[in-house]
Amino acid sequence: MQLMPTTAQRLRVRDRCSIDQNVSGGVRYLAWLIQKFHGDLRLASAAYYAGEDIVSRRGLAYRNPDVVAYVFKVVDNR
Repeated sequence: MQLMPTTAQRLRVRDRCSIDQNVSGGVRYLAWLIQKFHGDLRLASAAYYAGEDIVSRRGLAYRNPDVVAYVFKVVDNR
């Protein structure tokens, strides 16, 4: 998983290169995003990929092609 430095710090991940810490932090972050976006996996996966701030502000109106493709792959594989 990829945790940005500030997200890792917020999740108390000390070593992002440690597999155990990285996966634990990533799972907690994803669970937090799912809760934040009330179970909407489209918004949670978009926020995981692009950042929670932009998705919080624009929701599904955020139409970056890379993000749209990523969200489609996530939702399509449920």
